[in-house]
This record gives sequence, C-alpha cells and structure tokens, in this order.
Amino acid sequence: MKYTFQDSTALPLQRDFIQDLNDFIGTAKKVIPLENSAIELSEDESEEISSLELRIMELDKFSKDVQAYVDQLSRDARDKEILECRNSVMDACIASSTKGLKSLNHKLDLIRNDSESGLYKLEKEILATLNPLFRSGIYGTTNQYHISMKEGALVGTMMAVFSGMEYTSELTYAHETLTIKEAYGDLFLPTWTKSGLIHKENKVKMIDVSEYLVTSVNYDGVDHIDATFETRKRDQQFRISCNDGNCQINFGETDITADETLIKSVKLESIEDLMSELRKYVELFIRSQTLTRIMLDGRDAVRTNEVFDCLKLIAQQYGEIVRESFERGYVKNEITIKVEASDGTRTEKYITKQEAFDRLSEIGSEGLELASILGLD
Repeated sequence: MKYTFQDSTALPLQRDFIQDLNDFIGTAKKVIPLENSAIELSEDESEEISSLELRIMELDKFSKDVQAYVDQLSRDARDKEILECRNSVMDACIASSTKGLKSLNHKLDLIRNDSESGLYKLEKEILATLNPLFRSGIYGTTNQYHISMKEGALVGTMMAVFSGMEYTSELTYAHETLTIKEAYGDLFLPTWTKSGLIHKENKVKMIDVSEYLVTSVNYDGVDHIDATFETRKRDQQFRISCNDGNCQINFGETDITADETLIKSVKLESIEDLMSELRKYVELFIRSQTLTRIMLDGRDAVRTNEVFDCLKLIAQQYGEIVRESFERGYVKNEITIKVEASDGTRTEKYITKQEAFDRLSEIGSEGLELASILGLD
C-alpha cells in the first residue's frame, strides 16, 4: 500500500492515518472515563483513609493523655485503695483503647486492600484499552527488543521512547522455539580439534550449527544486535554480536573472530545475513504484544493518573499530520488521504473535521482539549 495526502504528497509514515486517527479517538473515549474513575476512587478512599488515620491518632493520644493524667494524680499515693483504683483505671483505659485501635486499624487495612484491588483492576483495564494504540499507533519510535527462552518458549519485551514517555510490552513469538535453519538456513562454524593417530595436531573442523536454537536476542532497533545459540541439550553454545557492520563470533571459550586461521573459514556474509534475518524476526513475527507499563518523565503514568497527558503527546504528533492534510487537501475541513494498492487501485479515505470534533467532545473537557491539540477546533 502507498499512502499520500490528497495532492499525492507521500505521508510522513506509510500508514493508514485515517484508521489510526479513528483508533486514537476511540481509545480516548474509552480510557479517559476509566482514568477519571481511578482518580475518583483514589480521592474517595484517600478521604476515608485520612479520616480513619486521624481517628486512630486521636484515640492513641487520648489514651496516652488519660494514662499520663492518672499517673500524675497518683504519683505520691501510698494508700492501697488509691493504687488499686489507679491500676483499674489504667487497665481499663489500655484495654478500651487497644480494642478501639485494633478495630480502626482493621478497617483501615480493609479499605487499603480494597483500594489497592480496585485501582489494580482499573489499571489493568486501562493498559488493556491502550494496548492496540500502543501496539501500532505511536509514530517514529525506536523499539528495543530483549528476547529469551522462558520455560521452553521464546518470549521477550519491547521498550520504546517517545517525547519523555517510555512504554514496555511483553511479547510472544510465532515459534515457541526457533532454530538457525528456520530463521536463516544452513550454517557451519569452524573450531579446533585434535587429529592424528600418533602425533595429535590441531586441525580446523567445520561444525553444522543449523539445528542450534536461538536462546536470546538483544536488538537496539538501530544497528547493534547480539544473539546466543545453543544445542537442545544446552551443552554447546555460541554467541554473535554485531555493531556497525562488524561481527564478533564466540564459540564456547573460543573467539573465532580473533583467530586468524578460524576466521578464514567463516563466510562472514552468512553471519551478517543470519543477524539480518533475526532483526526481521524479532520485529515482524510477533504473535502477541501486551502493554505492561507506561512511564512519563520517570513516573508510572497509569498509577499516577497521567494517561491523559500521554494522550496529549500522541495528539501533538497526530495534529501535525492533520494540519498538513488540511493544507494539502482539496475539500475544506476534511482530513483526507489517498490509498494506492499494489495492483494500482486507488481509493480515498477521509473523516470530516466536524465528525472528529463531535466524537471527542462527547468525552467532555478532556476531549475538547485533545480536539484543540489535533487542530480540530
């Protein structure tokens, strides 16, 4: 597919922007009420917790004041009857306050647990609601991938940064296990071996590593990539690390690239091709992607109720394309793109300024603010 503005100028990113904009609006309509519910729940329970904490503090102070007062009154007493009365009053005060404090602390623990449980459910729902948008609707990020074998299956995390916002997703892959043959094809690596019946001499031996499993990959999304490969029995391992087109190969304890004899037996173009295929694999063969965390300026944006601020950052990004669409469009107040299929078929997709504004205005003040950032007001 080829995506252009109405005047045939290519979009900054080759994506269906109309679909992305609709998805953004739909996500905002769902997630902003959820965040508002979390804020309201947090505020209500914060007031109740503060009230209980104040009652606990006042009861504890009252008990201590009573005990101090009784102790002061009876300090010089010698009569048995007065001392017994003093002890009875002190015991009764301690027993009553202990019972009251226990009851109040129990209520406090219940509220805190309920609050944590309620907020946790809302936070999970917020992340699930945002997941489709963050899976594909954030433009211009550099994604970093960390893949490993866990319980016999390939899993990983993807981290991306955008305008002070950092988000992390958990990944699963199309293959539970992946061999070099499946990722690339046949591959042989050289190693030293002893040969000879009488006089043992070092000799280069080529080992078929095609069935080795990919057990870890770290890719910075730009150039650096390193990967570890192991036999199914985990008794042999080698590692390849590439940066700026230079690759280092370590087979067990042997640094192949540092051995002038061994490196001559390596087809370096095969190594580069293998790592290129692994880059494609970690980016394109994702089976599931689940948003697990969003950080804004170093804070957990979901826990601190700053998801709306994250949406405003995305709206700024989308707003640039909206404004360019207005400038390059032929129909006033329409956001329009042209889509050209691989067979040459051309279609147009659009959303009117009024339609987008109306949908956002249904959210309330937050929606109107997003509409303004998008350039729809």
